[in-house]
Amino acid sequence: MAEDRDPLKSARGDYYHQGTITKLFPSNNTGVVRTENGRELTFSYDLVIMAGEAKSPLDLHVGEQVGYDLGWTSGGLRITKIKTYPKTDAASGVFPSEGERSQRQDLPAQDFADKHSQERNIK
Repeated sequence: MAEDRDPLKSARGDYYHQGTITKLFPSNNTGVVRTENGRELTFSYDLVIMAGEAKSPLDLHVGEQVGYDLGWTSGGLRITKIKTYPKTDAASGVFPSEGERSQRQDLPAQDFADKHSQERNIK
């Protein structure tokens, strides 16, 4: 049986266009995203809606992979919504389903110090 894949879904399993943050101008409250086709689109920190891991445009980083949505403004075509993804998933190229993301938990820090090295320091 052929796999039913929604042609509108991105590789990440959502309906956002995919791009990369290429420039950030915090002094002007603007930034630029390069689309998959190489076009550069701007966004305003004040007008963009944030979704995903980043809660503010100040949390964005150059080179970060993002999902985005477009809208028409008085200044032309602009990015109106940016979705960020978990850092570990973007680096590995593995994109978990929504259910897998909700099951993850932060683990407590562990001390991996070598107990033998501490004994040597005592002697």
